Amino acid sequence: MAKHSKQPERRKVIQLKDHLPQRQPQKKESAGSTPEESPQAAIEYEDEPGTEEKKKAWQAPKAFYRVAVVLLVAVLGLAIWVNRDSLTPQNIWDWLQLQVTGDGTGDGYPVAITGSSVTEGNFLSEGGNAVALSDTSLTISDASGKEIVSLRHSFNQPILKADSGQYLLYNQDSTGYAVVSGTETKLERSAAKDILVGTICQSGRFALATQGEKGATDLTVYLANGEEQFDYSFAQDYVTAVALNPEGTWAMVCSARSQGGELVSKITVFDLNQTDPVAEYETRDNLLLDAYWGDNGVLYAVGDSSLVRAKASDLSFSEYSYDGRTPTALRFANGQVYLSISSYAHAGSCTLLVFRGMDDPVEIQVEERVQVLSVYGGTVGALVNQQLILYDSSTGNELARADAGSDAKSIALANESTAYVLGVSEIRKLQL
Repeated sequence: MAKHSKQPERRKVIQLKDHLPQRQPQKKESAGSTPEESPQAAIEYEDEPGTEEKKKAWQAPKAFYRVAVVLLVAVLGLAIWVNRDSLTPQNIWDWLQLQVTGDGTGDGYPVAITGSSVTEGNFLSEGGNAVALSDTSLTISDASGKEIVSLRHSFNQPILKADSGQYLLYNQDSTGYAVVSGTETKLERSAAKDILVGTICQSGRFALATQGEKGATDLTVYLANGEEQFDYSFAQDYVTAVALNPEGTWAMVCSARSQGGELVSKITVFDLNQTDPVAEYETRDNLLLDAYWGDNGVLYAVGDSSLVRAKASDLSFSEYSYDGRTPTALRFANGQVYLSISSYAHAGSCTLLVFRGMDDPVEIQVEERVQVLSVYGGTVGALVNQQLILYDSSTGNELARADAGSDAKSIALANESTAYVLGVSEIRKLQL
């Protein structure tokens, strides 16, 4: 009889207990089967030496997990530090409300404007949402087109100011104003006198310049709950712009007066814990149009003939002349100023200037007139002759362009490749 070859690494094991009659499992015989056909024994093979070790999954050393945790904490810490000014309890709560309310179940874009018109300055994007203040309502729509905020008003000349999810609405040359934070209306009040200009900062504190009780203009700064924090009266100057630092503890006020037939504009800086100004600067034949206190500690005042700026650390102001050119579009973002200037009154090419602190600006040449600017991260968008053109704000290189529509009035970048376009009667979404 032939013998089977031996396999030393695997031994055949027959469990004899399975053959004992008293231990056989009771099974019903299926039709057509015989007892001889039923399995009588179970055969197992012992594993090869070293198989158990091979079966074990690879496990990373404990040091690997410790390093991963440290890196994760470092990244989160860096993100918190960079956004520390915006990470107030109120802003976090507002963000959560927007996430819950904006659940992405809208009907998509375009969406119709509530009311009859929206001016270009009252259209922007915050947190990826489209924000529009019309002649009748403030509306915020999420990326899916769902309306997540709708606040009706009765303002004749509504103006919108926004910063990090905080919104100030006021009726220019009248008394009404409102403050919206996230999806909630915090305040709806009336000022004692007609409002000239206003602003709001990241902390929710806001400022209003009104017709003066005794002088030309009164400035009042409010806490987020509407309580008065600071007031100051300008005897001869009419306030044209106001800016607050991110915490709302300092203010920069731009004003103008006539002196001997000459226009004199003045910048006044206040520490809101003190009664008197801490710094003043005058510029002549330069009407200051808007102001910005950057989170990088640089103060900017944009005039019609030059830009005035200073570091908050020394408040030593200097001017950058436009050399006879005039502004066509303006946007503040990320501690920087984006300003388009042109030598022509109504048409022609423009130069887009990007001011980063006190250094010379980046210059971007644009072949036609820039109507509106919008910024997201390192990308600046320009509405030029019914086209949206994207530029790299560091290099000035053109990144993309697309048709914005023949009725395009304004643009608002939702991210570096998506923009909202304000038309005559609708808001559209444009993917570049």
